[in-house]
Amino acid sequence: MNWFQVGASNEMESAYAHFVPADDLDALDSLVLHRYRVDLVLARHLDVPAHHRSVLWRGAFGAVFRSLVCHDLALACEACPLRGTCPFPRVFAPSKVEGRPAIARLRDPPRPFVFTDPYPEAPSLASGAPIALGLTVVGAAAVDLPYFVVTLRRLGDDGIGRERTRFRVEAVRCVDAAGLSGESVYARGGDVVRPLRLPLRARDLMRPGDAGARRVRVRFVTPTDVRGGRDGGAEGAPAFGALVRRARDRAGALATFFGPGPLGHAPLAVAAAADGVTIARAEVVREKIVRRSTRTGQRHPLGGVVGAAVYEGAGVAASMPWLRLAEALGVGKHATFGNGRIAVDVL
Repeated sequence: MNWFQVGASNEMESAYAHFVPADDLDALDSLVLHRYRVDLVLARHLDVPAHHRSVLWRGAFGAVFRSLVCHDLALACEACPLRGTCPFPRVFAPSKVEGRPAIARLRDPPRPFVFTDPYPEAPSLASGAPIALGLTVVGAAAVDLPYFVVTLRRLGDDGIGRERTRFRVEAVRCVDAAGLSGESVYARGGDVVRPLRLPLRARDLMRPGDAGARRVRVRFVTPTDVRGGRDGGAEGAPAFGALVRRARDRAGALATFFGPGPLGHAPLAVAAAADGVTIARAEVVREKIVRRSTRTGQRHPLGGVVGAAVYEGAGVAASMPWLRLAEALGVGKHATFGNGRIAVDVL
């Protein structure tokens, strides 16, 4: 039997009766997510390797977004007199907010959105059948949702990838904490994007069993590059403490720049609990991806590990809110490009 599919018994789960205090979840309430499902249909197969597609969506989206809203493409955002009102820098080149604390590990504020490829392991995407592209928008960036929809429509008209594969956007819908699609924000044939939001917080993402978790399997669905701390042995899986710290850093930065203020948690306590969790088993490989910037022409490495690892220890339960946020937001370097996508199962 594949050990990645082995779960703990109900008796074992009840024996690990560790609970996440309500105050800990309250401390994360300043981070609000808005998730959407973008139903699109490809005109022909999109033959792009699985781990490259998320990078492709993000890169192509950024180039088209700027072409739609920028009055001078040759002018850097920092020097533009319209920077304070233009949606492009708000989304793609956000600046530090006056009066908000700096994030020591981040040179620039994170981008407040993530695209999620629906089939991250498929070698290509088929034409004809609807494809559900995921879109998560953070906090105040939700006001720019109409620009996201219009940009995706234009990208579909222009085509994506080297072959310029065209697609049409059929609908955009809100998605709830369980991943179910709800009210329509946009439907093909209409010219209006409805400003609908379904705010989600860390408490909404928690699942049955999380509060008593002591053993979890983390699948690194797209290349995950987690820095800080040592690797978890020769297998190369990230140490649990480093994984939780990077999830905490990303969530904290997004709340600071796109929410009402920093998260109110106790970071040292989170780190201490996570550091006590060890790797029980791991099976990962390192993927190498290189992205070429459409704007600058420069090439950037975007690799990381894919595969799975099982972690166990008393600190797992206290870390579950951060892992659930990381499922929605990604974790580690280049998360905005679709890297660092993880899936967490309580065993």
